[in-house]
Amino acid sequence: MLQRQCPAVLLVDDDAATNYYNRRLLQRMQVSPEVLVARNADDALAVLHARCAHPGTADCPTLILLDFNMPLLNGFEFLRAFNRLHPALPQSFVVVLLTALPLDPGLVQAQHLPVTAVLTKPLTPEAVNHLLESYFAAPIP
Repeated sequence: MLQRQCPAVLLVDDDAATNYYNRRLLQRMQVSPEVLVARNADDALAVLHARCAHPGTADCPTLILLDFNMPLLNGFEFLRAFNRLHPALPQSFVVVLLTALPLDPGLVQAQHLPVTAVLTKPLTPEAVNHLLESYFAAPIP
């Protein structure tokens, strides 16, 4: 039997309805004991700065579901800012870009940013299960 859960999840999206839907989906699927929500990149940076002084602890989100198209800072700009503030931390996360329209994989790779996957909205239980099986499956002790 496999345990498919991550310590904490951070949702970053400027759309309140999307955050509500994604949070409820993750809670219903018991993906994590804690689902944090940030309405913009600045709020997300503040959450990560406050909670990730020691990566790998239960306070630090290990899965970031990041809207690509946000005002002020888009997903790439957010990741660049986070890399500048904490150069060693981004490798500790599974970062999933969420987009309304498909993104060119070459564009994502050309950014040289720690993007693990790109998913087209809306987030589905099947997509979440695939992420959990790929990156968070571990034997139950």
